[in-house]
Amino acid sequence: MFGIVVTTIYDGAFIDAYYEHFDRHGRLEDARFYVVGDLTTPADCAERVRAYTRRGLPWFFLTPDDQEAFLADFPELAAEIPWRSDNRRNVGFLMAYRDGCDPIISIDDDNYPTEGWDFLGEHAVVGREVTLRLAVGDQGWFNLCSMMAVRCPSLGGGQTVYPRGFPYPRRTLACGTVSDQLATGQVAINAGLWSGDPDVDAATRLVTRCATSENFTESYLLGRGVRSPINTQNTALMRAALPAYYYVKMGVSLAGLKLDRFGDIFSGYFVQKCAEAVGHWVRVGSPVVEHRRTPHNLYVDLWHELAGMVVLDDMLPLLETPLTPASDYGTAALELADRIEAWAAGQKGFLWSEALQGYFQNVAANLRRWVAVCRQLD
Repeated sequence: MFGIVVTTIYDGAFIDAYYEHFDRHGRLEDARFYVVGDLTTPADCAERVRAYTRRGLPWFFLTPDDQEAFLADFPELAAEIPWRSDNRRNVGFLMAYRDGCDPIISIDDDNYPTEGWDFLGEHAVVGREVTLRLAVGDQGWFNLCSMMAVRCPSLGGGQTVYPRGFPYPRRTLACGTVSDQLATGQVAINAGLWSGDPDVDAATRLVTRCATSENFTESYLLGRGVRSPINTQNTALMRAALPAYYYVKMGVSLAGLKLDRFGDIFSGYFVQKCAEAVGHWVRVGSPVVEHRRTPHNLYVDLWHELAGMVVLDDMLPLLETPLTPASDYGTAALELADRIEAWAAGQKGFLWSEALQGYFQNVAANLRRWVAVCRQLD
């Protein structure tokens, strides 16, 4: 049974689109939906989901009371999941894990399934052994947006853009390189792509006003040691990987900035490292969803992203150094937590202070708490 997890503070219109898509593909009985509400989520959203629940579908709207009841057995972790934050999706992840969903799929509330792609059918590759060509990129980094046709009206034509969370020091045209070499292995993470408004950073949006459509005929495996940003839009992972997929809490204030909009980016990088340690693979490509982006002030987004952009540059040695081979994701995640602590303690320079070092100590502590909760649920 697939488990689909999403947070929203809107009316839940996306849920109708998924119902229609699953109905067309004969998959209504194949997925459980966990729509995680927040304090400001409108009642219309809850009622929209419950209408499907009443039809007998295992689709659930999680009220604040539902979430608090579930987290009552995990008070330390509960205290680290703030309200009015997309960090609430952690509750949905844990519920899907408890219920044995495999794979677990993360979407955003502005992601819509598209014709020509069987959303669940494509994500069903998770947990299977496949043989695919390798995306090798450049300097150990692969640009997912190289698989999309990009239109940048303000620049007068097609351009190369990079996904949000792609470090600026690693951006080169060669980052779209794909090898003819084949690899065979078990897929732990499937990163689907997005048409329409791509998931690029606010700086790119302000400059390019870009839009994308799919421009690939095959999906790839990320080569060993190759990284790429993986967000929470249209991403599936095997249940066994969830102990390494803690959605990192945001919100620390730094020199007039606020570290935000990188929670999914950090969690995506962290689970990639752990998958590699366990010997599994990351697949990139299908399915494609349409990103109908909810309203954003791009200048506010840029203010929220600037601190993450700076920190990510400093994080490159941590991300590019492999973990010790591990037998399971929890073990790999615990080693990663130790490495995060050690890395942060040694950082100096712009933005680095006791506050930022303390923040990453908290990230490491929360990763350990996350592993402990997953083991308790097991």
